[in-house]
Amino acid sequence: MRLTIDLDLQRYVQERLSAEPSASAVVLDVRTGETLALTSVPTFDPGAFTNGLSQETWRTWVNNPKAPLVNKAIAGQYPPGSTFKMLVALAALEAGVVGPDHEVLCPGFMQLGRHRFHCWRPWGHGKLTLVDAIAQSCDVYFYDIAGRIGVAPIAAMARRLGFGQRFALPLTGEQAGLVPDADWKRARRGQGWLPGETLITGIGQGYLQATPLQLAVMTGRLATGTALMPALAEAAADPAIASAFRPVGL
Repeated sequence: MRLTIDLDLQRYVQERLSAEPSASAVVLDVRTGETLALTSVPTFDPGAFTNGLSQETWRTWVNNPKAPLVNKAIAGQYPPGSTFKMLVALAALEAGVVGPDHEVLCPGFMQLGRHRFHCWRPWGHGKLTLVDAIAQSCDVYFYDIAGRIGVAPIAAMARRLGFGQRFALPLTGEQAGLVPDADWKRARRGQGWLPGETLITGIGQGYLQATPLQLAVMTGRLATGTALMPALAEAAADPAIASAFRPVGL
């Protein structure tokens, strides 16, 4: 088996991230799904296990809040934040609830009942269309369209674009993340879904969890319109295989 990792690119990415206290990066070839770089920092020297670790070294690694023993690229689970907004836009367009010219006035917040949901820009963005809202990453715009379509179409689109699943790479520890919806909350917490939870899901926050690998897959699927699958072995990343995946309806 020949790995798809590009050694020079892997070294470059590792070097660029080495100064960060905690970070991860995944680089995919969107034509084939080949994983060209997969990096997590801080890391550790696996060769240290050869002759056995001291208790002090092991405690240092285990107790490090930056989690050097975790491969964050496949096992780190985080709210995707504003990267998720493109997916919400796609869900709203497909549902036919809004079009590219849909306008929203952002005064810096959205009021829902007694609760005020703030935009990252306190004084607001003014009136925006969809393209402007993506460019400005306006929270109020995505609160609006998320509230219009509801959490179910957002969750369905998230799963189609690679969230909430493992990709069966030949690596240990891969996590599936979490795509929340009303059924999940009822089953796990015994509570109903709240309208405000839809709004914060619309900006990639709340219960939503994703891995860096899933974000790379989402971006690849958005870019190509195919159900791209990541691969670490060249045979599994054959272009003919990648192009045969079911379109995701972009």
